[in-house]
Amino acid sequence: MKPISTNTTRRGAEILLCPGPVMLSPGVKAALADCEIGHRDTRFSQLVTRVRCNSRHVFRSGDEHSILFIGGPATAAIEAVCASLVPPDARVLVPVNGSFGARIAEILNVYQIPHTAIDFGFGKPFDLDRIKAVIAKERQCGFTVVAMTHHETSAGLLNPVAAVGALARQHGLKLIVDATSSAGVEDLDVTRDGIDACITTSGKCLHAVPGLSLVCVRRDLLEMSRLIRPRSYSVDLHRFHDQMEFNGQTPFTASVPLFLALDRALEELLDRGIDERRRVYSRRREILAAGMVRLGLPLLPLPPGSEAASILTVGVPETLGFDALYAAVKDRGYLIYACKPPLAPNYFQIAVMGELADDELHEFLEILQSLMTTVPARYLSMLA
Repeated sequence: MKPISTNTTRRGAEILLCPGPVMLSPGVKAALADCEIGHRDTRFSQLVTRVRCNSRHVFRSGDEHSILFIGGPATAAIEAVCASLVPPDARVLVPVNGSFGARIAEILNVYQIPHTAIDFGFGKPFDLDRIKAVIAKERQCGFTVVAMTHHETSAGLLNPVAAVGALARQHGLKLIVDATSSAGVEDLDVTRDGIDACITTSGKCLHAVPGLSLVCVRRDLLEMSRLIRPRSYSVDLHRFHDQMEFNGQTPFTASVPLFLALDRALEELLDRGIDERRRVYSRRREILAAGMVRLGLPLLPLPPGSEAASILTVGVPETLGFDALYAAVKDRGYLIYACKPPLAPNYFQIAVMGELADDELHEFLEILQSLMTTVPARYLSMLA
């Protein structure tokens, strides 16, 4: 069999408007390329130590927390938290209003950890009174943990992590938060919000390369959970914590280029500040939202004040359909994102993460307007 030439698939640079991977800054690209470092050398240990330290600012954590890195997507880190920190006799409360809240429940199901999922409906806000009622009703079951998603990316909805954290503390429950696409932009403070374990990833709002996930966990919870019989070898948080505390290393071969990219991305984030990045995202989102209104495209209705700064969920133009829309904008140099059910195929998503210019967003809106006016013949066969 002949090897497949890259010339058959390689295209010019496309502007990524998907919620990760994101467009990288020149500095992050340079760091990614300068990756000839031995992963057992002291230089790598110094790198890990620096990235652990700078990551504290993302979570607003203190000395009572440990920052750990798991190779893989955020889902792997969420699984590591569930497998390493949640005892088999625990009972977990999982408020769900989208695909990623549901994923937490699926992970707990795999590990046969007892849990109760409260389904509020896709894209619908949490009802704190309902959560309180479930806790009171099932008090005899002894809930010990609440596990939730901060930014439910599938709908672009921010959940009230601080309010849920206060409720968890009131009832003596531990709080696990999936902050995959919120940390680094949205208002998040593991100390203020009473979060015991928080997960995010490199390739979204942190503006690094995907494939490296971060866990911020309270040290006392790590010690308490050592009594749990290990359920995993490669994603055991205690193994990662002990190795990083001992010599700043990872227990297994590390993805050195990903650490270098994250190191530079964190420097760039902290240089300007999380609040400034949120302002930039909000401005970009407003450019797109205003453009969609002009084009007559509906935005997914969300409760006022709960819209995430990083993403917009938009109705697909009836004249196109999603497949034709995706292909047409891709041919013009932009990638959008398909929604998950039940929004697919009637909605699509645009993210404003990464190194984007306002001019690129305006150009995208112009492309969208032209496609809505006249559908090129080559896309007509894609229409439903």
